[in-house]
Amino acid sequence: MNPPELNTLRIEIDGELGTLTLDRPDAFNAMSPEMIVELGTAFAWLADQAPLRGLIVTGAGDAFCSGGDVNTFKAGAEDDSIDLPAQVRRGAEALHTAIVDLRRIPYAVIAALNGPAAGAGFSLALACDFRIASEKAFLACAYGRIGASPDGGMTYFLPRIVGPSRALEILLEDPNMKMDQALAEGLVSEVVAPDELMDAARAKAEKLAKMAPHYVKMAKRLCGVSIENGITEHLQLERHGIADSMGTEDLREGAVAFFSGEKPVFKGR
Repeated sequence: MNPPELNTLRIEIDGELGTLTLDRPDAFNAMSPEMIVELGTAFAWLADQAPLRGLIVTGAGDAFCSGGDVNTFKAGAEDDSIDLPAQVRRGAEALHTAIVDLRRIPYAVIAALNGPAAGAGFSLALACDFRIASEKAFLACAYGRIGASPDGGMTYFLPRIVGPSRALEILLEDPNMKMDQALAEGLVSEVVAPDELMDAARAKAEKLAKMAPHYVKMAKRLCGVSIENGITEHLQLERHGIADSMGTEDLREGAVAFFSGEKPVFKGR
């Protein structure tokens, strides 16, 4: 199945793994209106149609993503004929729809941070399941630097990783956070040399792709909603999830392999 044709993004398929590359290197992969729309197209396809068991998200050139294209904001701020709040409201809706579709992807999504991830680029990285970073990368909230409110899910994901109080501190202090601090904060899981980044991301994706797809899908889904749910509601979701897994061929493969001492091969059936 072929991925959609896009202008600002590249989707490459290699077996059961895919790579989504933000491809505006001359603009440090800033999210233009066109890229935001294409992110929605890409993530919907990756969630609903892609024959994959793992995805790596990265950026072309020297940056992961520098955030929203500030040229759009500048033009609106200088031209009174442009309704900038309405324009940004529509753009944020498109971006947030894309983030929701990213979170619907049933297999592991790994952000390979090859360079700076700022503003909405930081939000995009946080929306991925895991983050592996080059030593050259840094993280920056950046919104406050132009007086803009955060979007892209930053204030949803950041408190869930570092806690609400620390998230607010990071937002307000707004450092260019280097990778040693990001690793200590739990914002990235691994920091590697720049030329080792994609190999490290692929190794993690390959490892996770060998797990039973139903298990990966349910682990993502259950962890994603656990904070919002009460215990009774959440245990019902766990109940149905484990019962559904009993009907998969992968479960039978795993159970037989467990007693035979062999390693199971999960095929996603």
